[in-house]
Amino acid sequence: MTAALAMQLYQENLDAVSKALMGGDLREMMRHIAIPNMMSTHDTEIVMSSPEELDMVMTDFRTQLLARGVKTFERTCLEADFVAGRDDMIAGRHQTDTLGEAGVAVDPYLNHMVLMRIDGQWKGIWLQAIMSNTELEILSPDIAEAQAEARRMLAKIRR
Repeated sequence: MTAALAMQLYQENLDAVSKALMGGDLREMMRHIAIPNMMSTHDTEIVMSSPEELDMVMTDFRTQLLARGVKTFERTCLEADFVAGRDDMIAGRHQTDTLGEAGVAVDPYLNHMVLMRIDGQWKGIWLQAIMSNTELEILSPDIAEAQAEARRMLAKIRR
Protein backbone atom coordinates (compact mmCIF):
# COMPACT_ATOMS: atom_id res chain seq x y z
CA MET A 1 0.00 0.00 0.00
CA THR A 2 1.49 3.32 -1.07
CA ALA A 3 1.10 6.89 0.12
CA ALA A 4 -0.09 7.79 -3.38
CA LEU A 5 -2.97 5.30 -3.09
CA ALA A 6 -3.79 6.60 0.41
CA MET A 7 -3.92 10.18 -0.93
CA GLN A 8 -6.18 9.10 -3.81
CA LEU A 9 -8.61 7.29 -1.49
CA TYR A 10 -8.56 10.19 0.99
CA GLN A 11 -9.30 12.72 -1.77
CA GLU A 12 -12.12 10.58 -3.16
CA ASN A 13 -13.72 10.56 0.30
CA LEU A 14 -13.28 14.34 0.64
CA ASP A 15 -14.89 14.96 -2.75
CA ALA A 16 -17.83 12.63 -2.13
CA VAL A 17 -18.61 14.04 1.33
CA SER A 18 -18.23 17.66 0.17
CA LYS A 19 -20.64 17.08 -2.71
CA ALA A 20 -23.15 15.31 -0.45
CA LEU A 21 -22.86 18.05 2.19
CA MET A 22 -23.52 20.90 -0.22
CA GLY A 23 -26.31 18.90 -1.89
CA GLY A 24 -27.93 18.05 1.45
CA ASP A 25 -27.77 14.35 0.56
CA LEU A 26 -27.65 12.41 3.85
CA ARG A 27 -27.97 9.02 2.15
CA GLU A 28 -24.86 9.65 0.07
CA MET A 29 -23.01 11.09 3.05
CA MET A 30 -23.74 7.91 5.04
CA ARG A 31 -21.84 5.93 2.40
CA HIS A 32 -18.68 7.87 3.29
CA ILE A 33 -18.96 8.67 7.02
CA ALA A 34 -19.06 5.97 9.69
CA ILE A 35 -21.43 5.99 12.64
CA PRO A 36 -20.37 6.46 15.37
CA ASN A 37 -18.17 9.33 14.24
CA MET A 38 -16.10 11.81 16.22
CA MET A 39 -15.55 15.39 15.13
CA SER A 40 -13.67 18.11 16.97
CA THR A 41 -12.38 21.66 16.82
CA HIS A 42 -10.00 23.42 19.22
CA ASP A 43 -12.84 24.12 21.65
CA THR A 44 -15.57 21.56 20.94
CA GLU A 45 -15.97 17.86 20.28
CA ILE A 46 -18.91 15.62 19.52
CA VAL A 47 -19.63 12.00 18.80
CA MET A 48 -22.39 11.41 16.29
CA SER A 49 -23.95 8.12 17.30
CA SER A 50 -26.84 7.92 14.83
CA PRO A 51 -27.73 8.92 11.27
CA GLU A 52 -30.15 11.44 12.78
CA GLU A 53 -27.33 13.17 14.70
CA LEU A 54 -25.15 13.17 11.58
CA ASP A 55 -28.02 14.74 9.65
CA MET A 56 -28.50 17.43 12.32
CA VAL A 57 -24.79 18.29 12.45
CA MET A 58 -24.36 18.37 8.69
CA THR A 59 -27.56 20.36 8.16
CA ASP A 60 -26.42 22.92 10.74
CA PHE A 61 -22.97 23.13 9.12
CA ARG A 62 -24.45 23.49 5.61
CA THR A 63 -26.75 26.24 6.89
CA GLN A 64 -23.71 28.06 8.33
CA LEU A 65 -21.89 27.80 5.01
CA LEU A 66 -24.86 29.01 2.96
CA ALA A 67 -25.46 31.92 5.39
CA ARG A 68 -21.89 33.04 4.72
CA GLY A 69 -22.49 32.95 0.97
CA VAL A 70 -20.51 29.77 0.23
CA LYS A 71 -21.11 28.57 -3.31
CA THR A 72 -18.04 26.32 -3.60
CA PHE A 73 -16.84 24.05 -0.78
CA GLU A 74 -13.59 22.29 -1.67
CA ARG A 75 -11.33 20.12 0.43
CA THR A 76 -7.87 19.19 -0.81
CA CYS A 77 -5.73 16.37 0.54
CA LEU A 78 -2.31 17.67 1.55
CA GLU A 79 -0.92 14.38 2.80
CA ALA A 80 -2.20 10.92 3.68
CA ASP A 81 -0.79 7.49 4.30
CA PHE A 82 -1.84 4.10 5.56
CA VAL A 83 -1.50 3.71 9.32
CA ALA A 84 1.53 1.52 10.08
CA GLY A 85 0.60 -2.14 10.09
CA ARG A 86 -2.96 -1.47 8.90
CA ASP A 87 -4.18 -1.73 5.33
CA ASP A 88 -7.69 -0.71 6.42
CA MET A 89 -6.90 2.71 7.96
CA ILE A 90 -5.63 5.98 6.49
CA ALA A 91 -4.63 9.11 8.39
CA GLY A 92 -4.20 12.41 6.63
CA ARG A 93 -4.42 16.16 6.51
CA HIS A 94 -6.43 18.41 4.22
CA GLN A 95 -7.33 22.04 3.63
CA THR A 96 -10.86 23.38 3.31
CA ASP A 97 -11.44 26.29 0.93
CA THR A 98 -14.69 28.09 0.24
CA LEU A 99 -15.73 30.57 -2.41
CA GLY A 100 -18.72 32.85 -2.69
CA GLU A 101 -19.72 35.44 -5.25
CA ALA A 102 -17.30 37.98 -3.73
CA GLY A 103 -14.35 35.58 -3.45
CA VAL A 104 -13.25 33.73 -0.32
CA ALA A 105 -16.34 33.18 1.87
CA VAL A 106 -14.63 31.56 4.88
CA ASP A 107 -10.89 31.72 5.52
CA PRO A 108 -9.17 28.45 4.54
CA TYR A 109 -8.55 26.05 7.41
CA LEU A 110 -6.68 22.80 7.98
CA ASN A 111 -8.14 19.49 9.12
CA HIS A 112 -6.93 16.06 10.18
CA MET A 113 -8.98 12.99 9.35
CA VAL A 114 -8.87 9.22 9.74
CA LEU A 115 -10.58 6.89 7.27
CA MET A 116 -11.30 3.23 7.83
CA ARG A 117 -12.35 0.60 5.31
CA ILE A 118 -15.65 -0.78 6.60
CA ASP A 119 -17.48 -3.43 4.56
CA GLY A 120 -15.34 -2.54 1.54
CA GLN A 121 -16.07 1.21 1.71
CA TRP A 122 -13.65 3.92 2.92
CA LYS A 123 -15.42 5.96 5.61
CA GLY A 124 -14.41 8.86 7.79
CA ILE A 125 -14.31 7.86 11.47
CA TRP A 126 -12.67 10.97 12.97
CA LEU A 127 -12.17 14.55 11.85
CA GLN A 128 -10.52 17.49 13.58
CA ALA A 129 -10.84 20.99 12.18
CA ILE A 130 -7.83 23.09 13.21
CA MET A 131 -9.88 26.10 14.29
CA SER A 132 -12.32 27.13 16.99
CA ASN A 133 -15.96 26.23 16.62
CA THR A 134 -16.74 29.89 17.37
CA GLU A 135 -14.99 30.88 14.10
CA LEU A 136 -17.37 28.72 12.07
CA GLU A 137 -19.95 26.47 13.72
CA ILE A 138 -18.76 23.23 12.19
CA LEU A 139 -20.25 21.32 15.12
CA SER A 140 -23.83 21.85 16.27
CA PRO A 141 -23.64 23.89 19.49
CA ASP A 142 -26.70 22.18 21.03
CA ILE A 143 -25.33 18.65 20.56
CA ALA A 144 -21.83 19.72 21.62
CA GLU A 145 -23.11 21.36 24.81
CA ALA A 146 -25.31 18.39 25.72
CA GLN A 147 -22.38 15.98 25.27
CA ALA A 148 -20.04 18.28 27.22
CA GLU A 149 -22.57 18.38 30.07
CA ALA A 150 -22.76 14.58 30.04
CA ARG A 151 -18.95 14.39 30.32
CA ARG A 152 -19.01 16.87 33.24
CA MET A 153 -21.63 14.75 34.99
CA LEU A 154 -19.56 11.60 34.48
CA ALA A 155 -16.47 13.34 35.84
CA LYS A 156 -18.38 14.17 39.04
CA ILE A 157 -19.66 10.60 39.38
CA ARG A 158 -16.13 9.16 39.04
CA ARG A 159 -14.84 11.12 42.06
